[in-house]
Amino acid sequence: MAIDPASSMQSDAFDPASNHLDARIDTVRTWALRRRRELVVTRHDTGAVELRTDAGKPDQAGRLLAKAHNDLHSKTVMEFFREWRVIS
Repeated sequence: MAIDPASSMQSDAFDPASNHLDARIDTVRTWALRRRRELVVTRHDTGAVELRTDAGKPDQAGRLLAKAHNDLHSKTVMEFFREWRVIS
């Protein structure tokens, strides 16, 4: 499903995605009671989840979160979604 961030998040060409989105790592338990880490990107205005993906092992999850935060601060919403393949 393609997401159109321009229709729901008013941002200009130089507005960083971090003004509209936030990223975190959630730890969830699987059916086998194992822990799994997920990168979750949410909207500031509604709290809706825009992206949820496996974050790997703890050290990988930390690096992935750092990359997401860097991208949120350096890219527009559209650029962030394109890079993270939320839209094509």
